[in-house]
Amino acid sequence: MEAELEFASISLRTIYREFMPSVYRMAFSYMQNHPDSEDAVQEAFLRLAQSGKKFQDKRQVQAWLIITVANICKDQLRRSRRRELPLEAAANAAAPSERGGGLREAVLQLPQRYRTVIYLHYFEGYSVPELAKLLHRPESTVKTWLRRGRDSLRERLGEEGGIEL
Repeated sequence: MEAELEFASISLRTIYREFMPSVYRMAFSYMQNHPDSEDAVQEAFLRLAQSGKKFQDKRQVQAWLIITVANICKDQLRRSRRRELPLEAAANAAAPSERGGGLREAVLQLPQRYRTVIYLHYFEGYSVPELAKLLHRPESTVKTWLRRGRDSLRERLGEEGGIEL
């Protein structure tokens, strides 16, 4: 109880300064542009401020923010797919094959559930039990998603990528 009270005294400004970079990286991995990523981050922190949720520690806040921004991005992408793309914009859009290679690009091309667990596990350092709790999924599911994400990355990067997964 004392830790919860101590944590409750941390300001939103402090939380923003500490977690904005990792929340922004998650948003950018979905949105692929700065303005939309910044909007998603702002929305996630606004939801945090309005939620009134009680967290036990900073790590729990960070996880909540990352999951929330991922959900915001998924919703935004779903909505944008429903809109028709003007012909001029479609003509100027880059083809997926022109995006380049590398680990970052391969991670960004993963299906959303694999992208999220790969990001949280490898880039933010969450363990499988922590991910299972955050995502409300069994540990076996999280392990399966990690394995399938790694397998997909190996296929995309090929053996010559020289990256140990």
